[in-house]
Amino acid sequence: MIEALARFIQSGEFFDWVLLGVALELVALAVWRGPALLKDLLPNLTAGAALMVSVKLAITDAPWHWLALALTLALLAHGIDLAQRLRSAK
Repeated sequence: MIEALARFIQSGEFFDWVLLGVALELVALAVWRGPALLKDLLPNLTAGAALMVSVKLAITDAPWHWLALALTLALLAHGIDLAQRLRSAK
């Protein structure tokens, strides 16, 4: 059982399922709360998804430049999310 779980994670397939969950969360929130909410949540969900992609790339020994790209996207999305939150806190 443990070996199967380890293979599932090391293959990267686990992170594909996590990303599918994030996409479903995005759709559910858009339907439930409306598309206007996406403006606030999209940077946060993008940062999280980019980090999941980064972990998958690292685990599957992908070329370093793809990992760097995914981490850069996560950083940019996090910066946008932080700026939005600071603006709304004023």
